Amino acid sequence: MLGNHEALWTLWEVSRAGTHAAAAARLGITASAVGQQLKALEQRLGVALFERVGRRARLTPIGAELIRRLGEHLPALDAALEDAAEAQRTVKGEVSLGGPWPFCRAWLRPRLPQLLERYPDLRLNIRFEVASLLTRRLLSGEVDLAIVGTLPEEPGLEVKELAQEHFLAVAAPGYVRRHGAPRLARDFALHRFIAFDSDLAMLAPWWRAAFGAQEPLPAQVVCRIANLDEMLALVEAECGIAVLPGYLVAPLLAEGRIVALEPESGRRSLRRPRGTIWLAWRKAAAPTARFLTVRDWLLDGAGLAVENAVAIPAGTQYGGKAPAPSGRRHTPRRAPLEPGRKALR
Repeated sequence: MLGNHEALWTLWEVSRAGTHAAAAARLGITASAVGQQLKALEQRLGVALFERVGRRARLTPIGAELIRRLGEHLPALDAALEDAAEAQRTVKGEVSLGGPWPFCRAWLRPRLPQLLERYPDLRLNIRFEVASLLTRRLLSGEVDLAIVGTLPEEPGLEVKELAQEHFLAVAAPGYVRRHGAPRLARDFALHRFIAFDSDLAMLAPWWRAAFGAQEPLPAQVVCRIANLDEMLALVEAECGIAVLPGYLVAPLLAEGRIVALEPESGRRSLRRPRGTIWLAWRKAAAPTARFLTVRDWLLDGAGLAVENAVAIPAGTQYGGKAPAPSGRRHTPRRAPLEPGRKALR
C-alpha cells in the first residue's frame, strides 16, 4: 500500500525516542522533517495517528496499534538489513573458484595458505576443469572466478591477465638416445608427438614460434590426450615428444627424467613461445568483500611468469640441458622465440 516506508521508520523512532526532536537526532534529520513525514503518513492512511492534549501530542488508539504491529516486524527487518550490510563488508562466506589442475598446483596452491590464514571466515570451493566448461559455469553463476588459458569473448565477463606460461618441447632421455635430438623443422617433423587436442594446443604455437607460420605442422601425432599430467607420463614412457608448460616440466628436468629439446631456426627475431593465463569473472557479480578480496589477492601476482613460482633449472634458454645431436656439436641459441597463440586448456 505504501510506496515509501521511510515514514514508518520515522513513526517507529518517535515511539521509541518519545519526542520529535529526539527521534530527529537519532534519524539524522530535523524535527520539522519528522513532523512532515508523520503528517504525510496520516494523509496517506487517511487516519489520525496523533492527537493534541494541551501542548503535547499523544498516539491515538489507531496509532498505538500501528506502533505495536510495527514492533513485531521492524526490529527484525532492521537486523536483517544490518546483517546484509555486514556481509557485504566482511570477508566471510564462500567464494567458488575454478581452473586447470596443473597450473593451479604450481601457481594457486602456494598462494592459498596465507589467504586462508588471514581470513579465517573465508570458505573456498575450488574445482579443476577445462576452460570451456569453466566459462559456462561462470556465466551460469556456478563459479565466481575462473582461471582459464583461453581469452573468453563473452560480453558478460570481465577478464584480466593473471600470468604467462612458457612452452618447452621435452622428451625422455631414452627416446632421444634411440631417435636422436632434432634441431631443424625437418628433423622434428620425423618424430612422434603427443598433443593435447586436435588443435595441437601448445604444440602449434611452439612450432610456429620456432620455425615460422609457413612451416607445416608435424603430422606424426601418435596420441591426443586432454590432460597435461598424462601427456607428461607418456613422455616419460618414451612414447614421443610433447610441448608442455615450463612450470609442469621443471621438476622432471631438474631430476634428469626428461630433457628439453631446443630448435634451431634461421629466423632473426626469435622469442620463447608462451601462453597467457586469464582470470575471469561476471561483470554483474555482487561486489561482496569476500569476492573482491579473493579476486584482488589473485591479481596481486598478475603479470609474473609462472616459472617465477616453479623455477626451471638453468643450463639452456629453456632451463634444462639440451642433448647435442649425434655426429656434430651444437651451441645453444640464446635468442628468445616469438609468441604463438594461446594454449587451449
